[in-house]
Amino acid sequence: MTAPARPPLIGRTDELRSLSELFEAARTGTPGVALVCGEAGVGKSRLVAELVARAGRSGAVVLAGAAVDVGESPPLLPLTLAVRTLAREPAGRAVVEPWRGELEALGLLPPSPGGTVQAVPHHLDTAGRVLLGLAADRPVLLVVEDVQWADRATRDLLSYLTAIMLDARLLVVVTHREGGGSPGLDELGLGGLRRHPRVRGIPLGPLDRAAIAELVAREPLPETDVDDPVELVWQRSRGNAFIAEETVRALRDRDPMAVSGTLRDLVLGRVRALPEDARTVVRALSVAEGAVSHEVAQLVTGLPPDRLLTAVRHVVEEGSVVLDGPGAEGGDDGYRLRHGLAVDVVSADLLPAERRDLHRRYAAALAELTAGGDRSAVAALLAHHWDRAGDDARALSAAADAASAAERVHGYADAYRHWRRVADLVAGRSVPPRPAPEPVVSVGLDRPVSLERAAEAAHLAGEHDAAVNVLQERIGLTDPADPRRATLVARLGDYLLAAGRGVEAEGAYREALRLGGEAHVALLAGHAEALQAAGRFADARDEATRALAAARKAGTPDEQARVLVTLGFSLAYLEDTQAGAAALAEGLRVAEASGSPAVLGSAYHRRAELLSGPLNALSEGIDLALAGAERLTELGLGRTHGVRLLALAANGQFRCGRWDEAVEVIDQAFRARPSGSEALDIRLSRGRMRVGRGDLSGAAEDLDAVAMLAHDTVGARYRVPMLTLRAGLEMFLGRPERAVGHTVAGLDVVGKGHDDVWLEAPLVWHGLRAHAETVRLDRPPPAHEVVSRLRESGAGLHDRARRAVPMVAGLVGVFAQMCDAEVTRADGDSDPELWGEVAAQWRRRDQPYNVAYGQLRRAEALLARRTRSRAAADALVEAHDIAADLRAVPFLEEVRDLGRRARIRLPDLPPEPGRTGYHPEPDAVAGPVPDEVEVARPARPRVPAARPPTRRDVLGSLTPRETEVLAEIAAGHTNREIAQRLFISEKTVGIHVTHLLAKLGVRSRVQAGAVYLRAAPSETHPGP
Repeated sequence: MTAPARPPLIGRTDELRSLSELFEAARTGTPGVALVCGEAGVGKSRLVAELVARAGRSGAVVLAGAAVDVGESPPLLPLTLAVRTLAREPAGRAVVEPWRGELEALGLLPPSPGGTVQAVPHHLDTAGRVLLGLAADRPVLLVVEDVQWADRATRDLLSYLTAIMLDARLLVVVTHREGGGSPGLDELGLGGLRRHPRVRGIPLGPLDRAAIAELVAREPLPETDVDDPVELVWQRSRGNAFIAEETVRALRDRDPMAVSGTLRDLVLGRVRALPEDARTVVRALSVAEGAVSHEVAQLVTGLPPDRLLTAVRHVVEEGSVVLDGPGAEGGDDGYRLRHGLAVDVVSADLLPAERRDLHRRYAAALAELTAGGDRSAVAALLAHHWDRAGDDARALSAAADAASAAERVHGYADAYRHWRRVADLVAGRSVPPRPAPEPVVSVGLDRPVSLERAAEAAHLAGEHDAAVNVLQERIGLTDPADPRRATLVARLGDYLLAAGRGVEAEGAYREALRLGGEAHVALLAGHAEALQAAGRFADARDEATRALAAARKAGTPDEQARVLVTLGFSLAYLEDTQAGAAALAEGLRVAEASGSPAVLGSAYHRRAELLSGPLNALSEGIDLALAGAERLTELGLGRTHGVRLLALAANGQFRCGRWDEAVEVIDQAFRARPSGSEALDIRLSRGRMRVGRGDLSGAAEDLDAVAMLAHDTVGARYRVPMLTLRAGLEMFLGRPERAVGHTVAGLDVVGKGHDDVWLEAPLVWHGLRAHAETVRLDRPPPAHEVVSRLRESGAGLHDRARRAVPMVAGLVGVFAQMCDAEVTRADGDSDPELWGEVAAQWRRRDQPYNVAYGQLRRAEALLARRTRSRAAADALVEAHDIAADLRAVPFLEEVRDLGRRARIRLPDLPPEPGRTGYHPEPDAVAGPVPDEVEVARPARPRVPAARPPTRRDVLGSLTPRETEVLAEIAAGHTNREIAQRLFISEKTVGIHVTHLLAKLGVRSRVQAGAVYLRAAPSETHPGP
C-alpha cells in the first residue's frame, strides 16, 4: 500500500535548511547529530520526514525508526524497525547483506532459515561498527524519533555514536518531545548531547501566524459559519502544527466540533465519524504501543482480510493513520495513529473492559505470530499487553523473557526493570493464575529469585544503591536459619562496596562470616576485598591467604581470581612486589577464564591501580587501564568497571604530564553516566584535573559533588583524596589556613590501622605546604598542636617508607623529602639543595608537574639566599616551561609572579583559548639579582606589571620598580617586608621611598599610599 503524497512543508524553512546543511556536511565527511526538540504536535516528525525524503532521493542510506512508549521496550527497538524497513526493498537488502551476521546477532534482523546466530560481545560496539561500516560506502542518515521513549540501549548507542563517528559520512537525527510529562534529556541521561561539539540543537517552536495563514490557504475551505478561519485556527492552536492541521481538517470536513474549541472532542468526533470497520482499526491502534503490522492488526481486529484492507485504506487516506514500517515482530506494512495525542484521547474513551480485551488480543496475536521462534524482540511488548490485560501469569513469563533477552545483550538497566516487574507481579498476585496455553517460566513465579536477579542486574548496570535496596528486600524474605542468608548478606557487602559505602560493606561481610553458610570462600573473599578498600592491607592479605587455600580446594575460578587479585595487591604493596605482581597476573588470567565480567573488572582495576599508583609504572598502568576499560565496556560494564579504569588511566596521565589525554579520557568516562563509587572516582579525577588547569570553580563543584555523593560510611579511599584536593584548591584561592583544616580532617579520617601510606603521603605534604603558605602570606599561623601534628606526620613518612617495598618506599620517600623541605620553608630558611633533590627525584619518576614545583621552590630558596642567581633563573625557567606546556594556569601564575619580583626574564606566552585566569605580563628587566639581596620569606603580591591608563597621569613619572614599591607601601608593608617580597635590600627600599615621596609631592608614606589607592583600579590592590 502506497501512502498518499505528502503536502508541502510550511513554516520550517530555517530548520530544514539547518538539517540540510548538516546532511551535506556529513556527505563530505563531517558527521554530526541534530537534536530536534519541541512539544507534542509541533511538527518534529513532519520536518524530519522532509529530510528523509531528500536524503533518499540523493542515494543515501536512510535508517529511520521510532521509539515506543511501552515503558519497557526491547533493546535497540528504533534501530530494529529501521533496519527491517530498509531490508524490505531489494536495494536495501543489498545494502545490509554484508552485515547480516552482525545484524542477526543483534536481533535487528530475524535469523536466516537454517542459520545460527553468534552472540555479540557488546551491542554498542557491534552496532556502532555496522553503522560506521555502512557510512564508509555512502552517506547514512540515521533517524531516531521520540527518544523520550527510547530504551536504555538505544540511548547509550546515540551517545556512543556521537563519540566515535570521527570522520564518518553519517548524520544522526534525534527527535525529543518536550513537556507534557515527557522526561527531559537530563533524565534520559542525554543531557551531555547539548554540549557536544558535534551536536546541533534544532528547537521547534510554534508556527507563526503567517505560517498558520499559509496552512489554512493551502486548500480551499468550504463555506462555514466561521468568519475568520485563520484567526480561529490561530487561537485554537497557538501555532501547534498538529492542532492547527486537525482544526483545518475539521473545518474542511464541516465538523461541528471545530467550533466547540476542544481538541478532545475534535479527535473523538473524527473517530466517531469513521465507518464501523475504520473505527475498529483506530480503536485497536490506540492501545498498540507503536506501529502494528498488518498481520497483528488482522488478528486483533478480527476483521476479514478484505474488510481490513478497506478500513485501513480509508483511515490512511483520511489521515488518522500513517504507514510507519513493520511492527516489532516483523511483518509487512506497519500502521499507527497519526499523533500521540490521538492515541491518548481514543484509548481513554474506551470502556475498561474494551481496553483489557484489546490488550489481551494484542498479546495473543504477538504470541501466535512468534510461536516456536525467538520471542526476545517482542517479550517486552508481551509483558506490557498481558499486564494491561490482567493476566499475571503470562505477564510474568513475558517479563522474565524480556529480562533474559536484555541480559543477553548486556542491557542490564533494562534487565533490572524487567526483573523488578516480575517480582512486583508475583507480590501482587492474590489468586492462582488462569492456565496458560504455553509453559510459564518457573523463575517468574519465584519472587526471591526475581529480586536477586533484579539486584544483580542493577549492580551490573551501575545502579548500586538500587541493587542494595532490592537485595535488602530479598534478605527480608529469608528465614534467619536459611543457610543461603550468609551468601546473600555477603553479596550485599559487594553491592555496598560498589556504592562506595565501605564501612557498611565491611559490617555486612562480618555478619556473613558470623552466619557461616554454604559459600565460605565467597565470604572470605568479599571480606578481604572490603579490608583492602579500607586501606587495611595487612588484614586483607591475611584474610585473602586463608581464602585462597579454600578457593583452590573448592575449584571455583571466579572466587580464586577475586582472592588472587586482593592478595596480589596487598603483597605487592606491603612486602613482595614480584610475588604480588605474579598473583595479580594470575588473577587476571583466571578471571578471563572464569566468565565473570565483574571479577575480571576487579582484576584489571587492582593491577592497573598498583602499576599507575604506588609502583609508578605509569605507562604500563595507563595502557592496562585503557585496555581493561575497552574490554569491560564490551562486556556491558562500561558504566561501572569501565569508568573506574578510565579514572585510573586519567590519574596516571595527570602524573606523567599527559593532561590533554586525561581530559579526553575523563570526558569519555562521564559519557557513561556513572553512579556510586565510580562516580566518586571520576569526579575526583576531574577535580584534580580542574585544579591543575585552573578551573577552580569547576573543581569546587566536583569536590562538592563528591562530598554529597559520599555516604557517611565512605572510608579513607575517597575522603582522603577529596580533602587533599580541597587543600590544593584552597591554596590556589589564597586561603592556606583553610587548606590546613582540610588536611587535619584528612588525618582524622586516616586514623590508626591504615596501611595506605601512598594515600596519606600527599595529604601530609599538602598540610605542611599549606602551613608554609600561611607563613609566606603573613597569615595567622595554625595552632601549635596542629603544626606539631603535621610535622610529626611528615617525619613519620620516612619511617613508613623504610618499612615498605622498595618501589613504594621510593615514592613515599620523595613525599617525605618534600615535607622536610616545606618545614625549612616555613622556618624561613628554605633549603635549595633539598628542593633540587626533590625535583631530581620526580624527574627520575617522570612526573613533570612535581618537577616544576620542586624547581619553583628551589629558585625561591636560591633567591632568598642571594646566591647562584643563574641557577635560580634556570630552575625558574624550567618550572615555567613545564607549567606552560601543561597549561597549569594557577601554578604558572605563581611562577611568573616570582619571576617578576626577582626580575628574571621568562618567555612570553600568547593567550590561548581556555587558558582561564592567565594573562601574560610584560617581561621584567633582565639581569642578575643584586648582591645585597637578603630575603627570609618571599611573598606573593598581586601587583600589576604594567601601568594601566587610569594611573598614567598620577603615576606616569615612576619607574616600574618604584611603582611596585609604592603598591607595597599602599598594602601597609614595612621597608623590611618590602625588601623580603621584592628580593632587594632594605637600604634599596629606603632609597626608592625617598624618590617616591619627592616625585609624588607628599610628605609621608600614608599620603603616598593614598595617592596609589586613588589612582589604581581596585582589582590591582596588593593583598596582605
